[in-house]
Amino acid sequence: MAAPEALPRVTPPAGTMLLHRFTVKPHHLDDYLDIWPDEVRLRQRHGYAVHRAFVETDAEPKFSWLYSHPDPAAGERAVLADADLADLEARKAPHVFRNVTVRPVRVEVLTRATETTVAGRIAIMRRYSITGSWPGFLDVWRRIVPVRESYGFRCLFAVADEPKDLFTWAFDFEGDWADFPAAQRGYYHDPARMELRGVFDYMADYSIHPARQLLLP
Repeated sequence: MAAPEALPRVTPPAGTMLLHRFTVKPHHLDDYLDIWPDEVRLRQRHGYAVHRAFVETDAEPKFSWLYSHPDPAAGERAVLADADLADLEARKAPHVFRNVTVRPVRVEVLTRATETTVAGRIAIMRRYSITGSWPGFLDVWRRIVPVRESYGFRCLFAVADEPKDLFTWAFDFEGDWADFPAAQRGYYHDPARMELRGVFDYMADYSIHPARQLLLP
């Protein structure tokens, strides 16, 4: 079977991209997802553009979303002053932990989710703790992406938080998490990928999780 075409890249808007992460309490994901559209709309009301959202699905649901703003400090002040915020936070409180991190990130890859692009596909979320040279890591990683995509693993997004030495990206996969190890075997045995094993020289640690892609409300 031929690999699907890579997803079209989206040019990020001017401004600062932010990666917002927190954990949803066990068995509370559906309740939070009923509230999340209101959170999206509140941010949009104050100039934020929301781009991508994912929920990791193999443990407590870890929620990650990407949004941008021309002036994040002004945007956050406007959100905090919004009369609807207190009610929104009260509705969220029973369903989420307070371990929120919001970090400015530099975009390497950005795509858009649609009903067609997510149908039958899960996301694989990867987080790397980078050591050594960021340019060295990115040089290798940028060569890895087309090899991985040739095996049907389409890059969904990638962002760098260089001050914290964190790199976060995701690709999709047609199948279930249980099928993923077998699906990767051909990719990892490809000579083009084997030449790029040096990427591990730049990774002090990493995590890999299955995730659900969310369509924006």
